[in-house]
This record gives sequence, C-alpha cells and structure tokens, in this order.
Amino acid sequence: MDLGGGMVSEAGRRTVDNPPSPGRSSPLRSGNVPPPWKSVSVRSLYRLDARPLGTGTYCEVFRAERRDSGEFVALKRIRLVPEAGARIKREIEAQKLLAPHPNIMPIIDNDPEYRWYTMPIARGTLLTLRHEIDQDGLATILHDLANALDVAHQQDLIHRDISPRNILALAGQGSSGGDRWVVADWGMVSRLQGSRFPPITRTGMAMGTPGFDAPELSENPSAATAAADVYSLGRVAAWFLTGKWPNSGYPLLPDGPALRWRLFVKRCTEHRINDRIQNMTDFNDALERVFTVYDEAPAVQTSRLLRDLLAGNVTKLDELISIALAHPDDPVVHLDHIARIPSNIIQSWAVDAPDSAANVACQVAEHLLTSPWGDRDQQYVGTPLGFVFAILQALTDAGKLGQAQDVAAKFFVADAHWRHGPQRQRSIEWLSELEPPTDRVVAPLFGDRKDLIAYYGPLREPHSIVLGTIFRSLSDQ
Repeated sequence: MDLGGGMVSEAGRRTVDNPPSPGRSSPLRSGNVPPPWKSVSVRSLYRLDARPLGTGTYCEVFRAERRDSGEFVALKRIRLVPEAGARIKREIEAQKLLAPHPNIMPIIDNDPEYRWYTMPIARGTLLTLRHEIDQDGLATILHDLANALDVAHQQDLIHRDISPRNILALAGQGSSGGDRWVVADWGMVSRLQGSRFPPITRTGMAMGTPGFDAPELSENPSAATAAADVYSLGRVAAWFLTGKWPNSGYPLLPDGPALRWRLFVKRCTEHRINDRIQNMTDFNDALERVFTVYDEAPAVQTSRLLRDLLAGNVTKLDELISIALAHPDDPVVHLDHIARIPSNIIQSWAVDAPDSAANVACQVAEHLLTSPWGDRDQQYVGTPLGFVFAILQALTDAGKLGQAQDVAAKFFVADAHWRHGPQRQRSIEWLSELEPPTDRVVAPLFGDRKDLIAYYGPLREPHSIVLGTIFRSLSDQ
C-alpha cells in the first residue's frame, strides 16, 4: 500500500491520564472517549513490532498487538512531515463514512487527534498477489472495487491514488471464504464543492502514484472527478494484463492473450477526460462486455456497430471510434467501416473530440498509403479519402489548427498517391478558398513538396497570398 515514510517519536505526545491495563477495555471501544484535545498514546494500547510493514510519504504501518485482547491489527500512524496529520484525518473520516461497504478498508479504532488508526492485517496487495490471480479473478476484483468507488463518488469523494499497492486482500473474508479485496489508503481523497474537509491540495502539487495517475491530476487535482479514478483503475488492469509498470503520460494497452481487454483499457485510460469512461457504472458495463463480445474480431464489431449507426443509433459512434483507436493497425476496421461514417456525423464529432478525430483520420490516411488494397473497387478509394478530408475541413473550420495540420500532412500525400479525380477537384477548391490564418495549416506542407505542387497545379485565384506565392514559385521552377 502507499503509506508514507519514517517513524514518529512518542516523546512529547499527550496521553490518556489512566491508560488501560491488560484486560481493561479501550477508552475508544468502551465509549469513555477522552476529550478531543487529548491524544491516545499508541503504546498504551498496542505492542508494536520493531520494524514497520511499510513506509510511505505521510505514514508508516506496523503490525501491532492489542494489549487488552491480544488481537493483531495493522496500525497506521503519521510521520513528522508536513500535512501528515491533515492527510490521515481525511483518510480516517472518509473510510469511516464509507466503511459499511465491504470493499472499503474498515477502521477498527483511531486516535481522537487523528495521529493513528488501526485496521485488519491484509494478506497482501494486488502487487504481491498478482501471480495467484487469473483474468476472471481480475474482472471480479475490478467489479467489486468499482462498486466501492461508485459509493464514494456518490458522496463526492474521489480517491485519486488507486494503484496495485492500495488494493488489499483480507484473507477469508470473501463471500465464499476467499479473499475480500478492499480499497485502502484514502489519504489523497478529495471532496468536490460542499466539502466538510479542509483544503489540502494545491494546483501543481504531485498527486497519485506515477504511472497510475490520471493526466488531470498534474494540472488541477482539486477539480478531479470520478473519471480520474476510472483512469487509475484502468491502468491497474493494463499493468496486470501486460506485466509492465506504466509510465505517466504513455499509453499501455494489452495484446496477445489479453487482447479481449484492449478496448476496455483504452476507453478507461483516454488522455482527454471527455473521451474517457466517466463513472463506475459505465466502467462495470464496459467490463462486462470484455467477456460477452470478446469472440468478435475488431472488424466484426465495427461492422455491426456501423450498421447500428447508419440505422440512426448515434450512440454507437463512441464505441466505433474507441475500437479504431484501440486497433490502429487493422485496415478493415479503418478503410471498410470507419471511413463510411456519414460526413454530417464526422464533422460534429471532429469539433467535439478534435484529438481523437485527428488520430483516427491519420490512421485511415496511413492505411491508404501502406495497406494492400486487395479486391476493393478502385473507385471506393474516394470514401476513405473523403472521410479524412471531411475531418480536415471540420478541424480547420473549428480553429483546431494544430490537429488540422497533423491530418493535412497525411491527407495530401494519400490524395496525391491515389490520384482520384473527384477528390483532387474538391481538394483544389478547398485550397483555393483558404484564407489567413487557416492557410497556415497547409502552407508549410507545400513549401518543399514539388510533387504535391505538380499534382494540384496552380491554384485558381487563391485567397491566400502565401499559398499563391508557394504554388507560383514552385510551378515556375
């Protein structure tokens, strides 16, 4: 688990006036709670092992024996570092609020001044027990944890630090006598507007476990939503299935024997929040589809979804695009199915999701340049070319010039490669009508490409002085 670091001294700490002797009940358990300004000495109630089980930024965890009962627990206490007290206080309050849920780590008792608390001793973490779990077991764990996090999200509590170290197994406490998996370490929990927790997190403050942290946590962690925990839980799945520890900001998608999971992980771990699964209900729905449609090849799935989309079910668009992004090397997905999405849907989607639109358009253009054409009709090439061109136009019209330039760099090469007359005419008309500042999208691409200048020829009365100059100068050489 992600704990905190070092050991805190007992010296100078205020204690209960009459600490319990062996056999007496704890003041915390008997209801005889000391005044809130009194801190209960750890050693008056527990015998601690000499060495901690784990150490982290704010806290350390010891195996401890309850003096009055002989019960063994895990005892977590703060280190003498900034914000440690505020973090463990928030952790205790959040876990107590959520404790009725079986997949939230329970708290047994705690210091009234929030310097320490106790919890059951875990058999291990997902990190240490990974070798015992198969894909079906992973799905069960993810489902249970998503349910627990959904309860937290309904209380406006966002964990913000889901990782394999914070997912613990409580031995023999499962419904069938096996392990019960719980979410622990709520010290990084945030609360949205209306919180009763005092603010701790600041913009620019490091948050989460590197590799599992949602991108938005590095920008404004206080504004994190449920989608941040979706991202982290998706990265846990990616790590488990690939055996690779993820690096922050870099995609990690399963393949090979775990290919069935690829689309699910992709949808959970999209960089842009709006492209990502938003909540744990949708997370569990997508998780269920891992095991209900995994026998379908990506091309079969996109064919079915395209039929539904063409029949008027526009809700299938997101799933279609997710499959394309998850399988960039599949030419059938891109050339035969994605390229047939109607232009009116393409244009509105490109404006709403410019990064995804640019990625898919570049993938389609790349297949036009590198994938075998097979037995497709030669005239059909106008369909995928038109798809890429429609996205280029939509991005340019929306002022998404960076993404538009990425698409243009692929499109014009593919367009000239195929020499499709109707598309060439549309491209020339569009280039001729470009005006500043949108002409900057394509001007750098034509500056040193005599082959493209030769294909499109002198533009007829171009609106752009820059493009007109480039075409005239290179045509005269």
